[in-house]
Amino acid sequence: MIVFIDGQNLFKGVNRRFRARLHPILLGRELAGGRSLVGVRYYSGVHDPEENGDMHALVSRRHALMRRTGVVVTERTLRYHWEWRVQDRDLGKPWWDDAPDRATASVRKHRGAREKGIDVALALDAVGAALTDECDVVIVVSRDRDLMEIAHEIGDRCTGRPVGVEVAFVSERRGDESALGGYDAHHEIDEAIVERCRDRFDYRGELPEAEVARFLEGLG
Repeated sequence: MIVFIDGQNLFKGVNRRFRARLHPILLGRELAGGRSLVGVRYYSGVHDPEENGDMHALVSRRHALMRRTGVVVTERTLRYHWEWRVQDRDLGKPWWDDAPDRATASVRKHRGAREKGIDVALALDAVGAALTDECDVVIVVSRDRDLMEIAHEIGDRCTGRPVGVEVAFVSERRGDESALGGYDAHHEIDEAIVERCRDRFDYRGELPEAEVARFLEGLG
């Protein structure tokens, strides 16, 4: 089994609902359960140090720790462009019951950062792993519906040796799993899983080596 994590999608979902962050290696082991975990692969954008040096350093420290746990990290430099951002009020999600039909808010322009190529890299690696017999189960960690094509592609091409394709996601509303069709199994990342896999390191500065050593030792 190999777990493929859409880093930004997972981060946003867990942070929005639980105000938390997860260790990919712990999440991979959680999703594997009693099954053999071959690897965990994490895909994420990283800030250009010329655009945002502080965030580049923070993310680089987090990715460095992931690699020390055995996680394979694939990075793509974020792309930037000018856009408007709503400020001074939270409009909420448009499907929420209390979301206004019309609202007035102030905006400001800023340099927005966007990922490019992350989902393609994840999808190619997942299909490639299935076709080259690296694993017999692929778990995609993402709510991105575009990645459902992974399940379809593997199902169509792995006819001689069936490969299971599962999805893990943070639910934002009831019935989320029904929108993620085509997978062999669904795993909801709930509060209990978040507590077992929570990342408590502060990446705004250099990590205390003693704490890192204790964490790595605890992984066994």
